[in-house]
Amino acid sequence: MRMTILVACLWLATSPLWGKIVFYSRRDGPPEIYTMDSDGGNQTRLTFNEAKDASPAWSPNGQQIVFTSYRDGERHSEIYVMDADGGNQRRLTHHPGIDGQPDWSPDGSQIAFASTRNADANQRANIFVMDTNGGNVRQVTRMEFASSPYWSPDGKRILFGAVTDSGREVYMIDANGRNLWKVSFPNPRAEMYVYGWSPDGKKILYKKLIDPTINDMTFIIATLNPTRPEVINFDRVPLPKMPMMGGSWGADGKSILFTTRPADGPINLDWNIYRFRLTDRKLIQLTHHVKRDSLPQEWNPSLSVPQQRLLPVFWGEMKSNRLRH
Repeated sequence: MRMTILVACLWLATSPLWGKIVFYSRRDGPPEIYTMDSDGGNQTRLTFNEAKDASPAWSPNGQQIVFTSYRDGERHSEIYVMDADGGNQRRLTHHPGIDGQPDWSPDGSQIAFASTRNADANQRANIFVMDTNGGNVRQVTRMEFASSPYWSPDGKRILFGAVTDSGREVYMIDANGRNLWKVSFPNPRAEMYVYGWSPDGKKILYKKLIDPTINDMTFIIATLNPTRPEVINFDRVPLPKMPMMGGSWGADGKSILFTTRPADGPINLDWNIYRFRLTDRKLIQLTHHVKRDSLPQEWNPSLSVPQQRLLPVFWGEMKSNRLRH
């Protein structure tokens, strides 16, 4: 049994990246959800609505996609889920507030999302968690404004963006709503936008934006202390100055995905998805379209192996031991 686990884990560590990327695009009119292979091939449209569908996220096993939809009105969004091929679409939230930006817990049992429900005069939105059937909704943060939640790979914490008296920054909190702490490096001139965890749970990706009119923005990788809640290093991703949006980690942990456009191009056109390999600093264009493609998120089947229940548990234990505060 131990030999089987060892061989399987070695396979996971050395398997090439043959995954799927989910994203949204305006190429056919209103924003819709699409998928493509990790190399940009086989681009497939999944949703067909006159309303906006956006913010897609994979389930841990890659069999479903959760997303935000505005099917009940242009200014009112709810959370939906569908099979990976676009079938069996169903609504999870039913609330007069705005629900969006969903992210699946690594064990597949819960979904974190941002919502204006329960907002008062001093709060615009906060982070909530619900079961995958839409039930058992509970509030995690109680801040002036919190959005864009991302579960840690061990399922213990939620990373998110927040607006406070100090500006727009990146925070982390335990999944039960305790132990709030700030992740991003203080900079009163900059706004920070969070884009998630590295697959091994050791690092966090966010964007630092100082002046969007001159493309003064960059991705920052924050390396976490494995024993206590603090960042031990901030590294700038070595990209040229360019407009960037909708970033995420590649499923291999050695690249990042994001959307950019030519610096001198129309602001609403030519936004395409790129992969930047951190190992050799190679920039690879994945989509080629005259309308905006954004919010890419990659799933790698080699990190799931749903046929064997033992492996996902073992893999999760490895991650949680590496990031235990």
